[in-house]
This record gives sequence, C-alpha cells and structure tokens, in this order.
Amino acid sequence: MNKLKLFSALAVITLAAVEVSAKSGIEAGYVNTRYNVSGESPALTSSALNGFYVGVSDDIRLVAGLGLRIGLNYSYTTDKSARSIFDDMSMKGGAEKDHYLNVPLRLRYTFNIVPRVLKIQAYAGPVFSVGLSHTYSYDFADGSLKYNYYTGKFKSDALDEEDTQHLGLPQYKRFDVTVGGGIGVELFNFLELKVGYDWGVTDRFKGDIAQSATCNRDMFYAAVGFRF
Repeated sequence: MNKLKLFSALAVITLAAVEVSAKSGIEAGYVNTRYNVSGESPALTSSALNGFYVGVSDDIRLVAGLGLRIGLNYSYTTDKSARSIFDDMSMKGGAEKDHYLNVPLRLRYTFNIVPRVLKIQAYAGPVFSVGLSHTYSYDFADGSLKYNYYTGKFKSDALDEEDTQHLGLPQYKRFDVTVGGGIGVELFNFLELKVGYDWGVTDRFKGDIAQSATCNRDMFYAAVGFRF
C-alpha cells in the first residue's frame, strides 16, 4: 500500500508539472522488454517481449542546458510465440503480455549545436513502474488457459486445478524500479528523436521462487516526440 501511495504521488506531481510548464510534449515509440532470470531455477528462462509506449512529459529548466524531465507513460509488450509450459517445452503457441504505467524522472543536458535548428541531448535517471497486467495464455484444441503473473492464479476451461499445480510459473511483484539513460536530438525546437536503455534494479520475483532465483526487467526503447 505504501508503494502504491508513492507511485500515485509521483503520478500526481508529473501531471501537475505538465500543467504549469511551458515546455511539454508527447512521445511514442518501440519498446523491447527483457526479463533476465538468474539463480537455481532450470525450469525458468529469460524472455523478451516487444511492443510500444505512449505518454506525456515535461521539461523543467534548472541552469544553462541542464534540466529535469518528468514523464508519465503507458507501455504494452508481448511475445506471441512464448515457449509452451506443457510437456514438450520446445513447442510454441503461448502468448505472454504485460501492461505498465511508468513515471520516468530524468536529469537531462542539452547541447545547442545550431540555434533553433539542432540540439543534442543526453539524459539519465530512474523509472518508477507499476504493473497493470501481466498474463500468459495458451489455446488448446478444446479450450484455453490463462495465467496471472501477479496473483499466481490460473483460469482455464480445459484444465482443472490439479493439472495446473505442477506448471511452475513464477509470480511477479507489481512495482519495479529501473535506472538508465539515453541520447537524442531535437530539431527546430519541436521534433525529438531518442534511444535509451534502462536496467532493472529490483528483483521481480515473489513467493517461493524468490528464495532460489532472481529476475530483473530491462528495457530498450526508441521513440519520437513533439515538444510544445
């Protein structure tokens, strides 16, 4: 509950900043999310999901080219050929999907290369995230199965509870913190292009699996934005 209050406060501050500042913007782009698994857990492997994000951000100027950028965005990633969790582990057919709400907080420096035409930027800082939904689904010939990574519960019209107890899928915490940065260019004080990478600093696993293995969520992204 305390983490939820903290995240809510960050979101409110972000929205307030967007309202009062004169340099706001919208952005969207491609996201590759990787869940890196390590430890004594041979049944689990790292996985990669691809998707997109959309959001708003606001620039707060501090001094010279130094400033603070606060954002609020939604991201969706999926792997529609996720490894099967059933007997033949090489079999394909599952679909893993996750949805996040993210609050990036970046310290940013811009270099004015050509006045009013070209700026180069470099930025770094944390991203605070809350998972909205993370599921694994699989379709059978005569039914389907869906697993919730946050609750650890299955929903299926083809299997009963005894059939799913041995599948061994992990449970994830909803809250996550990553740290990273990136570089970009701004053209004509309006169009922005950037790429970046964030490394997970919190262990995502919870429950019994957290005693023997760890999981961190890393993200690569490339985006286009418009500043106003």
